[in-house]
Amino acid sequence: MVKRPGLEPGTYGLKLIAAAFGGKSQRSRSAPDSADQTVNRNVRLLSWFNFFGDFRMYGPIMVIYFAQVTGSYTAAASLLAVKMLSSAAFEVPTGVLSDLLGRRGTMIAGAVVMVAAHLGYAGASGYGLLLAAVVLEGLATSLWSGNNESLLYNTLLEAGREEEFPRHSGRVNSMFQIALALAAAIGGVVAGAWSLHVVVVLSVVPQVLCVLVALRVREPRVHGPLESNVLVHLGSALRGIRRNPVLRRITLVSALRYSSESAAQLSPVFVAGLWPLWALGLWRTFGHGVAFVGFRVSGWVIGRVGAARTLLFGELFDNMANFVALVKPTVFSPVLLGSPAYGMSTIAQQTLLQREFTDRERATMGSLASLLGSVLYALVALGAGLVADRWGIVAALLAIQAVVLIALPLAWWVHARASSLPAGAGTVTE
Repeated sequence: MVKRPGLEPGTYGLKLIAAAFGGKSQRSRSAPDSADQTVNRNVRLLSWFNFFGDFRMYGPIMVIYFAQVTGSYTAAASLLAVKMLSSAAFEVPTGVLSDLLGRRGTMIAGAVVMVAAHLGYAGASGYGLLLAAVVLEGLATSLWSGNNESLLYNTLLEAGREEEFPRHSGRVNSMFQIALALAAAIGGVVAGAWSLHVVVVLSVVPQVLCVLVALRVREPRVHGPLESNVLVHLGSALRGIRRNPVLRRITLVSALRYSSESAAQLSPVFVAGLWPLWALGLWRTFGHGVAFVGFRVSGWVIGRVGAARTLLFGELFDNMANFVALVKPTVFSPVLLGSPAYGMSTIAQQTLLQREFTDRERATMGSLASLLGSVLYALVALGAGLVADRWGIVAALLAIQAVVLIALPLAWWVHARASSLPAGAGTVTE
């Protein structure tokens, strides 16, 4: 649902925050060396931003902490649902905000809101403050969604180095995986030595560091004239997706791939039936490590075989590995669920999307794709839960795989189209 400007004080406040932190700064840098320095600076800062942003030691125990504070696992689960719904609700308005006010200001606004959310977690004594905190986290997540990838692409585009996006995006996104692995291990030790509350309190520190890092990011030049009216801007983004057959299909591939991540909520149950309980942490760490490798080498792979082909064959490999792991489960099956192709496919997908997005609606188009992914995620997760209750966990995971298979013919079409058209040439005019 899109909020009209001037009616919601929360949206007006975000605009003030973004403007105060330099969201409207769109300085033109004609000197190539200045643009190259901006690339090096922003790539380095984005890497650290991603690391600190996902260094959340409470991650594996969030539900337990929520249940401890509220006294109910039902209440804890409802908080997680509200967080997902709030992120989806803010997705499109914050994408428009990024395009209108700038990448840097939107990034800083998200970091400030995320600090507020974590302070709410740390200071909560009941359901009410936790509810406000999860809504704030959903808002912060939506502010970054679409914006940060657009910031990276615009930075490279300004320097005439957009062909380097797969390499830099792979390295920047690999920091998520390192943060998740380290935070989970350290959080377990801290929780064992002190308490869950201490883990949550300490998790505020990395979020404060995110604000400091974001303040040092340089605003890339925004290309193309911007619409002054929010609804006109949103309509232009929707028409851009509708008229571009390549973008339509790769957006759907992106949404289908995101919906498959609902399997991450059920996979531990599958692994627990094959490995001892104490090994689940090792399995998670292994998965993050493999994903890290995939992200790091994605630029090298895409540079040699192309983004469309990397996405297609990455999805084929993932589907085959998951199918083998699930059809006849063995002690080796959990290893097959951790595929390096995930990181490579993700960066290939992002590369294809960024190539087709228009410059003036880049973040809005990214937010629309994320919104579609969130809707499909909710539907697939609900359906998988129903299947698991009736036929078991393996059937539920196979059902999720069946949904993801829809992405294969779409990825094949994009691969065939990409081999015959230059980047951005998929647009069909009316």
